[in-house]
Amino acid sequence: MGPVPGRSLSLHYFALALALQTTQTAPEASRVIVVSFDAAGYVMTSRLLAEGKLPSFDRMVRGGAWSDGMMTSFPTKTAAAHALLFTGQHGHRNGITANSVLRSPPSAGSRLETLNGFFSESLRAEPVWATAAARGLETYVFHAPQVYPFRPQPHLNVVYGYSEAISRGEVLDPKAVAGSEACEIRFTVGESRYRGVFLDDPADPTVGCDSLEIAAEPEPGVIVARVTAGDGGSFSEPIAASLEGPERKPAWFSLRLFMLSPDCASFTLYRSGTSALVTSPGDLLERETPTLRAYGGNGGGRAYGSGGFGPTLAQGGSGEAERRFLETELHLAGQLLEQARWALSRDYRLVILYSPVVDDVAHELYGYLASDLEGYDQDLARRIWPILEEAFAVQDRFLGMLLDVADHDRAHVVVVSDHGMSGTDKLVHLNVALEKAGLLTLGPDGSIDLTRTRALAPSLGDASVAVNTVDRPGGVVPLEERSMVLEELRGALSSLKDPVSGERIVTAFFEPATTGLLQPGGESTGDLFLDFAPSYYPSTAIGGSGMVVERTEPSGEHVFVPTRRDMLAVFAAYGPSIPKGVNLGRVQAIDVTPTILDLLSIEPPEDLPGKSLVPGRGVLNP
Repeated sequence: MGPVPGRSLSLHYFALALALQTTQTAPEASRVIVVSFDAAGYVMTSRLLAEGKLPSFDRMVRGGAWSDGMMTSFPTKTAAAHALLFTGQHGHRNGITANSVLRSPPSAGSRLETLNGFFSESLRAEPVWATAAARGLETYVFHAPQVYPFRPQPHLNVVYGYSEAISRGEVLDPKAVAGSEACEIRFTVGESRYRGVFLDDPADPTVGCDSLEIAAEPEPGVIVARVTAGDGGSFSEPIAASLEGPERKPAWFSLRLFMLSPDCASFTLYRSGTSALVTSPGDLLERETPTLRAYGGNGGGRAYGSGGFGPTLAQGGSGEAERRFLETELHLAGQLLEQARWALSRDYRLVILYSPVVDDVAHELYGYLASDLEGYDQDLARRIWPILEEAFAVQDRFLGMLLDVADHDRAHVVVVSDHGMSGTDKLVHLNVALEKAGLLTLGPDGSIDLTRTRALAPSLGDASVAVNTVDRPGGVVPLEERSMVLEELRGALSSLKDPVSGERIVTAFFEPATTGLLQPGGESTGDLFLDFAPSYYPSTAIGGSGMVVERTEPSGEHVFVPTRRDMLAVFAAYGPSIPKGVNLGRVQAIDVTPTILDLLSIEPPEDLPGKSLVPGRGVLNP
């Protein structure tokens, strides 16, 4: 594929660093900047480092400490891994065992009732940002899992863009836009309505329609944005919207007109995601510009996967869909940059940043790079790899800015990720298998009937199965019969075979543990944890075709045992207390919180199982 829009941002980052250097004075107290690059796995990062494609990561490795991979949570899911990273405790202690969790204690809900693992209601351990703020250190946190709903405290400043009030990005289809006519469109975002008019800009030499003006209804005379079509265009300035939700705060979105036919009968118009940013304190960004208050949450992965950007490379496309997809991620990265810039201009002591850019892209494309999948196309993989490479490059440029600021502030930078990626192209429907084995029963409406179900795979996304014991509402299995049903579960799942190879689909079983390397389990999850043959990903769906195994399009996924090479995350540290060019070997996520606290000169609590990686304090003694 050709050049990707946004490469010129590197100049913007350089200019930003210079601006910060001229406006800040070097602090005396220790400062720490932590950034989590979601899904920036060790395998992909190491390859790009070896190829010389990540100059900022290379600068960090040469000037600081780098690990040979980091083992995170089991399961390797974003919410569970971040809870482990930022509390230093495993899920059975911190309460977050997956992206969704069962209610706790068991008497609080059945195995069909779940809570959002990204939210803080289920978090039972103190996160590192709370510890730092309690010591009087000015702390800023942006979009980290489990930081919301807020637990306000002095010195803790939080910005969160994944609350209930969020609207995903989408491509506005000409055929689906209510009230669309030959040269106008109408669409809604949340509770706000807009009217757009296509026009021919007399200053543009293009013949026919080339621009779009947007007005907020019912005031059509007030133009809120204007966008130009094609490669010469860009995302609009933020446009205000009102989203449904308890916060009722203004949200902001932007538009990108990727294509417009001269007669305006055909167009590709993308609306970015929008979130009503919630903050603590509530007025934290009250006086800031819409540019700082706008946050899309994610890029255009859904629009890309549904064909909204045109035929994908896998569908025989030219690469245009991928270029458009990447432009949406670059737009999101720009929003994160503005927020980081704002925090780093304050008198911070700890800044924690989160970015989903690589995760967005890898979920859509990594499966096409997996040479062990059926139908692997080497030529297609060769064309797709540069797209993932560019997603990493976007993050690398962001990291370069952080390193520049750190050098000026004599601050430390800690880079982490939460998991790697594995290519999959098959689903194994666990609940379908359990129904066929007589362990699960569906009711007349097609839902799970707990009163006649002895075992199930709860809808947690953590590759666990559970015995429906009487300690939870709806349970029918006496506690003394739990071990017997677990053996039936093992037998039923062990018998699942790949339809082609005849090999086992479920390759390993893990019981809950509170010691050792993996430590899966806890009150908020299942009773038995599974690992799978290559190319398989677990599903908890019920009904459907009734097939246990379903072929899918290749994708990138993560849930598997964290010791697998493709599940390893990254860890790196840089700054005055970190020796240059140190290889830490393989590290664990439980070491991250003690390391951050140590860099802040805070004595880590004695109950943390991990150790600081700072020289002379913990496991690193160069």
